[in-house]
Amino acid sequence: MKLLRTILPILFINTFFINISAQEITAFPTMFGEHFYQDKEKIDWKEVESLMETNPIALSHWKKSKKQFMGAFAAQTANLGFGIWFLVNENNDKSTTAPIIGFASTAVVGSILYFLSSKSKKNAILEYNDGLDKTTTFKLVPRSNENGVGLALKF
Repeated sequence: MKLLRTILPILFINTFFINISAQEITAFPTMFGEHFYQDKEKIDWKEVESLMETNPIALSHWKKSKKQFMGAFAAQTANLGFGIWFLVNENNDKSTTAPIIGFASTAVVGSILYFLSSKSKKNAILEYNDGLDKTTTFKLVPRSNENGVGLALKF
């Protein structure tokens, strides 16, 4: 009975403090986009967006990033169209001035929007990570040694 009186409070206290540590998001660029991690677990876009919803400032940066990415995608699609138009005019010996200007301008606009999208995404992740409570990055863990059973703070 005495053992139960010591173990039960330890388990009770441990259940409250076990998941207090901060869960920061990290993004790693890859060839086909970015991979997001929360601590050591890989998470997808939908999970990142659901985490961003907990912080309104981070969510606004995240939504801005998505809009800028869609603009960059539209500009690059137009860039593909101008490239095809250039090739058709080149084969038919027509003027290629307009397709070249369109191709160059959509390439510049698409690149700028993609860069801004990446910057907004980075700001969203940084804002989310800053919004986490940094004071609770510890855990109470039960410890036992030759002196007895107790709780220890693990940082």
